[in-house]
Amino acid sequence: MSLLQVTDLHVHFPASSGWLGMHKRWLKAVNGVSLSLARGEVLGLVGESGSGKSSLGRAILYLEEIRSGTVSFDGVDITRGNRCDIQRLRHETAMIFQDPYAALNPRMKVGEILAEVLQVHHRLPIEQRTDRVMELLRLVGLPKEMVSRRPHSLSGGQCQRLGIARALAVEPRLIVADECVSALDVSIQGQIINLLLKLRQQMNLALLFISHDLSVVHRVCDRVAVMYMGQIVEEGPVEAVFNRPHHPYTAALISSIPQLDPSKPLPTHPLPGEPPSPLKLPSGCMFHPRCHLALPACAKTPPPIRSLQNRRYSCVLDETQF
Repeated sequence: MSLLQVTDLHVHFPASSGWLGMHKRWLKAVNGVSLSLARGEVLGLVGESGSGKSSLGRAILYLEEIRSGTVSFDGVDITRGNRCDIQRLRHETAMIFQDPYAALNPRMKVGEILAEVLQVHHRLPIEQRTDRVMELLRLVGLPKEMVSRRPHSLSGGQCQRLGIARALAVEPRLIVADECVSALDVSIQGQIINLLLKLRQQMNLALLFISHDLSVVHRVCDRVAVMYMGQIVEEGPVEAVFNRPHHPYTAALISSIPQLDPSKPLPTHPLPGEPPSPLKLPSGCMFHPRCHLALPACAKTPPPIRSLQNRRYSCVLDETQF
């Protein structure tokens, strides 16, 4: 049984329009997403900015209101709103945020930030919390002397390590990492990625790794789900998807990964234009206005979901036509 199971999830946000905002419309951030995550697995969630990745990650942890669909954690449907189930979810999951500085209280010392998590979640007696704080610092490679420092005196990489330590304080089974290395220098990114992979092995952590950087996802993840305008358009093992994408959007994203080899040609079909407004989604396949392979039917009918071994994708074309 999967640790996490998401089925036909919808997350909409109200958006007013017209005179004095009297006409209410809905921004469809997540539009019918289904995915699963096994214990100890790393699933990459990729797509352009505004594709709904962060909204999906927050909804999974019940940090955003879910309009419809289900999220099951360890076999328990948390979308029923049962207080005990949601409390259990809070105790067994955590989130690592994109901005390491903004995610930390600047008035608190490092030791206080970590001790606060232990207190809120009722982890350990008071007399044992100091030892646990030191252990968390050791786990993420921070010296114990930092316990008395404040976030403003730390580097970006140190702040992100502190954010990871705070996430680990609840002893989670699932971590949602939302663009957790995008704000860091390349050398620091590598250190944080190595740390996450090490902790995943040590603690059998499941990771939902949200990123727009496909080269990082290729290195870190076991499987990848490609998101466009609130929908998963392709999902499968990382190597299979990167070596032979079955959706035109996936192919365009992969072809746009920067190459160090100057002898390699530029993309044949670079991704054109901008994503449509989520307030006014296209009919049929949402990608058809930007797709060089689009057929007349693509503008009228939603594409079928095709399954191929351990992969699935949503397109009228079969895998032989790419």
